[in-house]
Amino acid sequence: MENDKVPTPDDFKFHCEVEVRFCDLDAMGHVNNAVYFSFFEVARTGYMRALGHRPPEEISFADLYPFIMLDVYCKYLAPAVLSQKLSVYLRTSRVGTKSYEFEYLITDLVDGHSIAVGRSTQVHYDYRQEKTLPVPDDFRSRIENLEGRKLSV
Repeated sequence: MENDKVPTPDDFKFHCEVEVRFCDLDAMGHVNNAVYFSFFEVARTGYMRALGHRPPEEISFADLYPFIMLDVYCKYLAPAVLSQKLSVYLRTSRVGTKSYEFEYLITDLVDGHSIAVGRSTQVHYDYRQEKTLPVPDDFRSRIENLEGRKLSV
């Protein structure tokens, strides 16, 4: 999200849909700020599957998510409410030596207006060895294939 410019759906190759549930709401009747991070997580799960990772019932959790979270950020643009259908977009904006950055856009599924934007940094991690690792070349290639562009180191 360069210079706080809000991306558009056309800037993304991947998205998924979520519907706001009653348990997502706060006392004001709109989605609680913390729930947006769960929406990002739903997108991360789908994105990893789009990269070719098998579903969690077929592989270990450590193989599904080969990373630990370094940071996550969300900027709220408009409230979301009960039963609203949302599109959650995700793209990889950067791949480094050991980390990669995801960017998110949440929009209303019906009218397309922006609800929130965010980003997160993941560090490639081996849970068995409990240490960070370089991003494997094949993982980087799968990301670049999905994104349709080269990503710098």
